[in-house]
Amino acid sequence: MALLAADLKEGTKTVHADAERSKFIKYFFKGEISPATYGRFLISLYQVYTALEKALDAHKDNENLALLYFPVELSRKAALEEDLEFFNGPEWRDMLNPVSPAQKAYIAAIERCSNTKPELLIAHSYVRYLGDLSGGQMLSKKLQKYNDLPEGKGVAFYEFPLIEDLDDFKNQYRKRLNQVEVDEETHQQIVEESCQAFVRNIDIFQEFDHELEGLPLTKKEKEALEAAQAEQAAHSGFLANLAPSNLINSIASAVGLKSSA
Repeated sequence: MALLAADLKEGTKTVHADAERSKFIKYFFKGEISPATYGRFLISLYQVYTALEKALDAHKDNENLALLYFPVELSRKAALEEDLEFFNGPEWRDMLNPVSPAQKAYIAAIERCSNTKPELLIAHSYVRYLGDLSGGQMLSKKLQKYNDLPEGKGVAFYEFPLIEDLDDFKNQYRKRLNQVEVDEETHQQIVEESCQAFVRNIDIFQEFDHELEGLPLTKKEKEALEAAQAEQAAHSGFLANLAPSNLINSIASAVGLKSSA
């Protein structure tokens, strides 16, 4: 059987790239996510981690999950609570309801794994925690750079004070992934569930897309938009290309956004 860590990396490559190209992440890296929007985004993360860490705690004696159970080093719930109060104020818990559709779907996916085949929680643990230890560190720097945050404030979610060397920890985590002993079917299901976890993350991002409407495009995005418009004009003789939805989809594709048409 192939090594699980390698299969997870390869199997999620495409959807991982899709998540990185999402509108929310693109604007995050440009510093155009407002503190208010980010504060609401943290609510979504809190809902997800509350469900995930509850499930991992419930199955901590599962021999495969135990290999990847690091409640002290990795748990994000308390760190999120600190950041939630910083961005949203002391009444942040009032923002937990209503639960959004994307939040509900993500929570339901975690609960389904917990209730039917706990080994599939490995997928959600892998996507969330390794993401926080990797790309999350870059997001932390962007958040601090563009929001001029006070020292040590607003970025607790991205900090792992009990892990001395993040790269070494990630390597050890991957080694433990390769020690997981499941049958071939479950092995493949873990990879598939990891792909779905990325999709759930993208769905969370897209719930904030409407808040990014009207923000200025970068030079690269403007050029892509103009190129798409020129291409459509050049083929305007074809009736199929005259359909407004086709034009919108072409432009959205060119700038890396998804059309709702």
